Amino acid sequence: MRALRTLLPALVLLAGLLAGAREADRTERWYEVKVAGNPAGWTRSLETRVPEGWRTESETRLRLKRGSTLLDMSTTGWMVESADGKPLSGGRTQAGSGASQRVTWRYTPEGVIERTTDGDRVTERTLPSPPADALPPHAADAEATPLRASTATEIVQRIFEPAQGALPQRVRAVRAGPERISVAGTPVDAMRWKLEGPLVPPDTLEWRGADGALLRSLSPTGLGAIESVLSTRERAKVAFERAGDAPEVMVASFAECDRPMADPLRLRQAVLRVRSKSGTPEAPLSAGYQRVRALDGGGFEVTVDLDQPPAAATDAERADPAYLASSPMIDARDDEIAAFAREAVADAPAVASARLERLRAATYARLSRKNLASALASASDAFRSRSGDCTEHAVLLAALLRAQRIPARVVAGLVWCDDFGGRHDVFGWHLWTQALVGGRWVDLDATLPPGGPGFHPGHIALAATALSDPAGDPSWTRLLGALGNLRIEVVHGAR
Repeated sequence: MRALRTLLPALVLLAGLLAGAREADRTERWYEVKVAGNPAGWTRSLETRVPEGWRTESETRLRLKRGSTLLDMSTTGWMVESADGKPLSGGRTQAGSGASQRVTWRYTPEGVIERTTDGDRVTERTLPSPPADALPPHAADAEATPLRASTATEIVQRIFEPAQGALPQRVRAVRAGPERISVAGTPVDAMRWKLEGPLVPPDTLEWRGADGALLRSLSPTGLGAIESVLSTRERAKVAFERAGDAPEVMVASFAECDRPMADPLRLRQAVLRVRSKSGTPEAPLSAGYQRVRALDGGGFEVTVDLDQPPAAATDAERADPAYLASSPMIDARDDEIAAFAREAVADAPAVASARLERLRAATYARLSRKNLASALASASDAFRSRSGDCTEHAVLLAALLRAQRIPARVVAGLVWCDDFGGRHDVFGWHLWTQALVGGRWVDLDATLPPGGPGFHPGHIALAATALSDPAGDPSWTRLLGALGNLRIEVVHGAR
C-alpha cells in the first residue's frame, strides 16, 4: 500500500532527459544510468531524418528494488516534426512488472488528438493546441546549439519532451562554467549548465561538449543523485545487467519518527512536525482534514483533525474540469467501471457521505489481491486485475467517483506504519483520494477496510493531482527531493 512506486516513473523520466547533438541523418547515443552511485540502467537517444522532417526517440530502462521486489521499468518517447520545426505526431510507451500503456498524439489545427491503448482498451481525447513558440526536440537543439557555443549566459525554451507528455514545458538553462569531467574513463572538457523548469528537480546539472552533445546529467533526489553519463551501447547494456543488485528505493524513502504514534485508527486528531534532513522541505498541503503552518527555523506543523470540517476548495479547484475528466490513469468513461460505480451506490442513502463510503468500500473489495507487484497500473488495469497497492486503490476510487460525477483527485504523502518493510514506527509513502463534496475536499483512503474509519490522522498530505498526465505532472517531480529526506516529530497523538 505504498505510493513510492507511483513516483518511480518520474525517476525513469529524469534518467531519460537527454538530447544528442544534431549533426547527421542519424545520430544515436547511449548513456549509463546510476542512482545514488549504483548502476541502475541505461538511456538511449536516437534522431533520424525522415520524409516529413525529423524523428527523435528516447528510451530508458531501469531496475530498482522496492523492498525485496525487483522492478524492471521502461519508458520510450518519440516525436516526428516537420522540416520547419512543427510537431506532427508523437507518443510514449511505459511498461513495468507486466503492465504497459501506449499513448500517441496527432497534432492538428483543432488540437492534439491523444489516443491511449491500455491492455485491450483504446480511448481518445482532445488536448489544447500547444503554444506557437514551442519547439520539438530537433528544432530546440538547432536553436540552442549556437547559443551554447556563444557567450550566452542562459537559454530559455519551451520544449516538447515526448516521454513527459504531449504538451511542452518551459526549460531554462543557465551557464555555470567550464569543467573537466571523466567520460568512460577519459578526461573531457565540458560546459556545465544548471537546468530549471516545472519538471526539473532543483539543482539539476548537465555537462555538454564543444559540439553541444550531452556528456553527463545529474539530478539530486532524496534517494541520491540520478546520474547519466555518455557511454557505448555495450557498456550501457552491461550496466543494466549489473543492476541485478539494483538500488533499494522503498525502505530508503521512509521518513523517520521521533516517537511512535498511538493507533491512528483510534485517533481523531494528530499534530506532526515535518522537517528536512537537508535543504528546505516543500510545504505540505492545506486541504481536506489537514491544516499547515510554517515553523520558525524551517519546517512545518501539520494538524489533521477529523472533528473539524474539511478545508474549502479554492475557486479555481471548484471550477477545474480536470477533476471530472477521464485520463489515461483515471478513465471514468470505462463502461465496466461506470457500471460498477452505479451498482455500488444503487441502494445507498441520499446523503453524500454514504455514497462516498459505498464507493470506498467497493474499491477495497474489488482489489482483493493486495500486493506491491504492479508498476504502472491505471484504474482500468487495476479493476480488471483486481490487484494492487495504495496507488491502484487511489486511482480506482477516483475513477469510480468521477463516474458518479463527483470531482476527485489523488493525494500523495506519508502514512504512519508501525511495521512495514522490516522497519518499525516510520512514515511510508502513500496515495489516497479526495472527493470534492459541498465545496470541500474530503479525504478517503480505500486501503482501509470497510466497517472502520475511512481515513485517520496518521496521514500527511504533500501534494494533490488530477493525474491528467502523470508523466508530465510537476507534483511528482517536486516530491522527489523529499524521498528519504524527511523526519517527523509527533507533537500530539503519540503512543
